[in-house]
Amino acid sequence: AVRGFGGPQLYFAVERMMHKIAVERGLDPLEMIRRNLIPSDAFPYKTPAGALLDSGNYQEVIDGTVEQGGLADLIKRRDEARAQGKIYGIGYATAVEPSQSNMGYISTLKTEAERARAGPKDGAVAAATVSVDPIGSVTVIGDSVPQGQGHQTALAQIVADVLGVPIDDVVVNLETDTQKDNWSIAAGNYSCRFAPASCSAVELAAQKVRAKLARIASQTLNVPPDEIDFKDGLIHARANPDNSAKFYRVAGLAHWSPSSLPDDMEPGVREVAHWSAPELTPTTAADEINTSLAYGFAFDYCGIEIDPKTGEIRVDKYVTAHDCGTILNPGLAEGQIHGSFAAAFGAALYEEFTYDEDGSFLSGTFADYLVVTAPELPKLDLVHPSVNPSPFTRMGAKGIGEGNQYTTPVCLANAVADALGREDISTPLTPPKVFEWIHGEETPPPANSRFAGTEKKSGHALTGDGSATLPASPEEIWTLLLDPEKLAAVIPGCHELKSAGDNAYRADVTLGAGPVKGRFTANVRMSDMKRPASLKLAGSLLGALGTSQGSGAITLAPADGGTTITYAYEVRLSGKVAAVGGRMLDGAARSIIKRFFSNLIATLSPDDPEAKPKGFIKRMFGGDA
Repeated sequence: AVRGFGGPQLYFAVERMMHKIAVERGLDPLEMIRRNLIPSDAFPYKTPAGALLDSGNYQEVIDGTVEQGGLADLIKRRDEARAQGKIYGIGYATAVEPSQSNMGYISTLKTEAERARAGPKDGAVAAATVSVDPIGSVTVIGDSVPQGQGHQTALAQIVADVLGVPIDDVVVNLETDTQKDNWSIAAGNYSCRFAPASCSAVELAAQKVRAKLARIASQTLNVPPDEIDFKDGLIHARANPDNSAKFYRVAGLAHWSPSSLPDDMEPGVREVAHWSAPELTPTTAADEINTSLAYGFAFDYCGIEIDPKTGEIRVDKYVTAHDCGTILNPGLAEGQIHGSFAAAFGAALYEEFTYDEDGSFLSGTFADYLVVTAPELPKLDLVHPSVNPSPFTRMGAKGIGEGNQYTTPVCLANAVADALGREDISTPLTPPKVFEWIHGEETPPPANSRFAGTEKKSGHALTGDGSATLPASPEEIWTLLLDPEKLAAVIPGCHELKSAGDNAYRADVTLGAGPVKGRFTANVRMSDMKRPASLKLAGSLLGALGTSQGSGAITLAPADGGTTITYAYEVRLSGKVAAVGGRMLDGAARSIIKRFFSNLIATLSPDDPEAKPKGFIKRMFGGDA
């Protein structure tokens, strides 16, 4: 379960379907979206599945984003690019972003009878504690455990605003200890519950503290508690700001002088709040459930150009807008949007679980599983639409941390569909895949080619081919290749080579590339053997540093003074050895091939001064052996 868990798949299907319907109906995709928006006067809007969409004006968000983001100019750029023969497309996507889960949704897994036996499940309790010490310092304890989202800043800001104290006087502790801190079954950091739930509980606790301090201060200021304001570290009469007392002195009375408090008031200043919205009701007999409390709205559009020679996608412009109700802190909200966009962009264009035909996992390292970094990210044009606060949360706030996870992958996919006129679009939108969509599948090599049977099937592969003339007849070379004892002396790093059946070998070898070196068990089988002209090889390596599978072809042809040997190979790698990088692996392969031919020549012509390894290798590969 990661950011936006489950949502990207749902919105990919829905928004691709909207694009497809628009194309089939001959409509502009944005017009199709507009026709299917919930009217602004229909909120709160109950969906057939039971969700109660709290607030929104989706039409206003789209209109403002189209204007502020410059969609008309983007369409003009697309038309100009296409007139120049370029492959250019525009994509759109919308999403309703839920936040603060209803714990009752787990009961949808049960039948009505099972739910009746288990008892009702609903709501999403958030807990918070706000206290003031004897010198006026404020402490906040919440039930969210963030990983860098800035929750401490937002909570300190909320409490400072309620109590009218400097934000530096507020300390927030979110290191929850369930043995001593207030918590509930819904506590934690997930499903964008922080803004709707955790903040509501903290604001409620802060209001309780404010009400208590107002009662204490009313005795000194001689005004009713409901006519008292808190501002700039002072508690003062609303009608007469000069009639005031310092915040820390009023709070201190609750600690230093309990006898000064109203008769029914407990000493100390520590208020606990538990909050759950009544809109989060149990699952109905018809399996209807309002799964979340608040629902934001996101709208994206983008323009992309595809390089026909490489299949690479270049994002020309990306615009996103989010109505998340009341924005508690603009900086934190923008950070959530940028972070969600970055994760979604990587998922859309780079990240992929790749398996071989036999089920071998081929993207188990960051050399194979690509994660987006800052240089790959395009500029994100963030439009700030008018907001529609939630009537169901205490401050009108909704979640915002997952929206682009829903919209960005399908927005890019719709742009590719628009550029190529293609219906079947799947992520990740990697260059090889997109290239194939443009030009069709690559034609396999002819059946009589030396590459036949060695085509790459999946994943990342190391490939190579070459030829050289050896000072021996084809029959002599063939005999050596089928002699385990002699072959073991020729293979670089081979400790032992044993027969494993007809035309099959098992070897114990040490191989490596740069700093990565290890011992492997190799299994090799020969097939399609035409003595002494050609054969095919297939095999695997298994060791602590990873695994590999490979295939190859060798041909032997008589030549002046010996035999021309031609080879081609493909090796697919996984594990630690794959992490060293393609260039180093290619260099290692060339080095192993050099050593193999060097050993082969030395074995075939041990007394021939004209066939010394150094001279041959220098002619074959260039440079020093």
